[in-house]
Amino acid sequence: MDTSKMRCLEEQNVNQTFALFTQSEDLKKIATSFFESMETALIRNQIVEALQDYDLGIVTAVYEIFGGYVNRSFGIVMEKNGTNYEYYVRKYKYGIAKTEILLEHSMIDYSKAHGLDITAGLIRTKDGITFVKKVEGTKEIFFAVYEFLQGDDLYTWDNPALNDAEYASAAEVLATFHNAARNFNPNGLVRVEPKIMELLTNLPEKYKTLGQVDIDTKFHRYFKSKLNSILKVIESSLIPNHILEKMPYSPCHNDFHAGNLKFANSKVVGIFDFDWSKIDHRLSDVTLALTYLCSSWQDEQDGVLLIDKCAIFIKSYQRKLLELGGLEPLNAVEIEYLPMMIAAANIYLINWDVAAYYAGTNLNEYEYIAYLQHNVRLMHWIENHKTEIADLAKTAGQANREGNI
Repeated sequence: MDTSKMRCLEEQNVNQTFALFTQSEDLKKIATSFFESMETALIRNQIVEALQDYDLGIVTAVYEIFGGYVNRSFGIVMEKNGTNYEYYVRKYKYGIAKTEILLEHSMIDYSKAHGLDITAGLIRTKDGITFVKKVEGTKEIFFAVYEFLQGDDLYTWDNPALNDAEYASAAEVLATFHNAARNFNPNGLVRVEPKIMELLTNLPEKYKTLGQVDIDTKFHRYFKSKLNSILKVIESSLIPNHILEKMPYSPCHNDFHAGNLKFANSKVVGIFDFDWSKIDHRLSDVTLALTYLCSSWQDEQDGVLLIDKCAIFIKSYQRKLLELGGLEPLNAVEIEYLPMMIAAANIYLINWDVAAYYAGTNLNEYEYIAYLQHNVRLMHWIENHKTEIADLAKTAGQANREGNI
């Protein structure tokens, strides 16, 4: 073999291999830094371009607000006529339907005009609309601008460590929203996601299919190990239609957790993020709030529903509606079926965990399994304490009837 025109592939010694590995680490850091810089430049330029449709002045600063999982949020500073103004900008998730944005915005406008004065109002474009559509490659993307709410971001959705006064205030805000929006007419606009009972009806087949997916991850193994118990709870949480007919429909925030509230002096002073809002049974919104706000995430207490906090929330919700004198407080049927609906609300959150994991890419395995484990623990706790939950609901209902909440 004539090797004079060939390149010899020499074996690398340990030192040579280590030197190459170090260089590859440097290249990885450079690539990551380059990607982050380009992504930052892209989103800032997109926001600046979108804001050209508004008469708000010149963008002087853009800050990303972290904590959301679907949409991206930003605090921006605009300068107009020598004065700085703060606004909140949302870049909506890819694939959202324009009709869903219209539903959200019309519900916010209506609620704000009818008593929900602590929510962020929408800023209109020069053409008088509430959002801007742009193009990113082949994708349509949407931006909206809101008033910037004052107050403190004290909590996240997975750290609802409210004090008792904050629990009572949060319940009053949810009651105020339900009352303000009670006569809202969606004019045919609907959320793509179905109502909670319809959603639960469709989950068993979906979950059985996911359980057969051929992947070997910690999340998937855990999900399969809990699948039968989840399916059993779904079946036991389906409230019959003739009962549902006695539960009022209402505009629902559908994401009422501590991370979507702003606080000052143990009082809720702002509510935002209506992007999951839809028309559904009012009780589903109340129980989803209880599931979010009143379930412990603390170590050995993880997955325990804090009954004393639920009592504060329900009584404050009922009291506020009596005070407002518009929408009726939870009725006898809602009180009776509150344990079943809170189980359904937790299944709704389990579905968020599961759907996000199986649809996502580059997700943190340990983060999402922690979410699923929390909601599965809560699921079992609810099933084992439904009598206690029912007693709590009846106490609140009796106090309502006697007018001494």
